[in-house]
Amino acid sequence: MADQAASAANIEQVFGATAAAEFRAFSARAGRLFDAFDAPMMQNAEPSQRHLAGIVLRRPSLLRDMAPHQTLASLLRHSFSAPKLAQLFGRYATYVGGSPYASPALLALIAQAEERGVWAVQGGMHRLAQVIEALARARGAVFHYGAPATQIVLQSGRAATVETVQGRFAADAVLFNGDPRALSEGLLGTAARNAVPRKSVEPRSLSAYVHAFAARVSGPALCYHTVFFGADPRAEFDALSQGQRPTDATLYICAQDRAEPQHPTGVERFEIILNGPPQGAAPPAHEDIAACQTKVFARLEQFGLKFDQQPGPESLTTPAGFARLFPGSSGSIYGRSPHGLTAGLARPTARTTVPGLYLAGGGAHPGAGVPMAALSARHAAVAIMNDLVLPSMSHRTATRGGISTGSAMTGPKASRS
Repeated sequence: MADQAASAANIEQVFGATAAAEFRAFSARAGRLFDAFDAPMMQNAEPSQRHLAGIVLRRPSLLRDMAPHQTLASLLRHSFSAPKLAQLFGRYATYVGGSPYASPALLALIAQAEERGVWAVQGGMHRLAQVIEALARARGAVFHYGAPATQIVLQSGRAATVETVQGRFAADAVLFNGDPRALSEGLLGTAARNAVPRKSVEPRSLSAYVHAFAARVSGPALCYHTVFFGADPRAEFDALSQGQRPTDATLYICAQDRAEPQHPTGVERFEIILNGPPQGAAPPAHEDIAACQTKVFARLEQFGLKFDQQPGPESLTTPAGFARLFPGSSGSIYGRSPHGLTAGLARPTARTTVPGLYLAGGGAHPGAGVPMAALSARHAAVAIMNDLVLPSMSHRTATRGGISTGSAMTGPKASRS
């Protein structure tokens, strides 16, 4: 629930008073972590380990909250006596494409980020892109759709031209919002191959099997977001770590039309997500698609959830499908893996090693998901403006090029997210 007291009451009703007290303690811990690291990490365009270490040194109690030598699963096992609650909160690792058994305990702060507010875009997530496009067009932007980029060309060591199937486009700055791994794979030419270090794009995060379809449904009451958990979380993530699709997996369902006050009574739209391992772009065998669909819908029927018709194979996007949609990604839909205490600092930031070439999107800092991808674009916009405007407005000094400065957007301040 949006209200912590209501969540505690729900937990007490199902698991008892001890579990509710454990939840309140865990939530307080997550709140302290979120307050400490939101501004210097998420809101900061270029977070540094030295800066974060300084914060911890000034507040030693944070070290205990961070549990730096524990995984998220380990922290939750010690935080909750009810195994199902530990399993529930372990799902936050998958929000950033990881396993709770390999992700740092610090990711407990995601619980607080969610508790402080989750919003939906009126008209659907695609409306965000449409509105941004309209605002850009009103300011003179020109869009070239259906024009795959083939190469980024450097001039005097700086990104200066983008070659596409429609022709060449000169640029003062180039912003790439694909998976940064595509650059290191040379998919946009050899000149940009070293724009991001390999360690910032490897190892890869999880992928997913995603169904998108419309149907009538019967069975348990669904919310806008509903999660059906597998019986053994360890078995699920062990399978993923071995590159296999889990057989007893957790299934997330988004019942998109249930965001409205009046629940639909007929056909409605659904998205079902099953975590999957990353893989290449080779098309999956028809048998693999059929087996996945059979497994998913049979699993939901075990919970009593039935759809009036099973969607066809065209409704399913597999990890291989994501690999084709996002070149260079290996199907990972969250960019670099979050495993390891400093994994968040390893993600590439807006500025690359190639002057004039910038990054935005789910593969860049601060991470995947619409809010964080939008935040990465804000970081990139500030970096581009600083680099292009500041040199021309300042007298030449011994330091050439732009400088990174704090701003109303990027300076350390309280977040409303």
